[in-house]
Amino acid sequence: WRNLSEKHNLDIEIFGLDALATYSFKSSNALAYKTIIAQLMLEKGFLASTNFYPSTAHEQKDLHDYLNELDHVFHILNKIDKQELSVKEVLKSPVCHAGFKRLN
Repeated sequence: WRNLSEKHNLDIEIFGLDALATYSFKSSNALAYKTIIAQLMLEKGFLASTNFYPSTAHEQKDLHDYLNELDHVFHILNKIDKQELSVKEVLKSPVCHAGFKRLN
């Protein structure tokens, strides 16, 4: 994540346990970016957001494929940061909610 974020000039913070690692964007668009990641990665067959839960079922190829697709997504996020794209142009759904709270 750090290498990809540096490659695409995105400011992230990585935290959590190795087995339950996560990251967040230091941006006013943080929740939109998280939603975009989930949307675009799902389109490529990955159930992914800003979390990663490794398991013994993952092989090197799985990790390579995941990072390759995330590289494309981070490229899009960089275009949003540079105002070459807008969040509205990319998102097909509402922005996700922060934390745990009732929605009704």
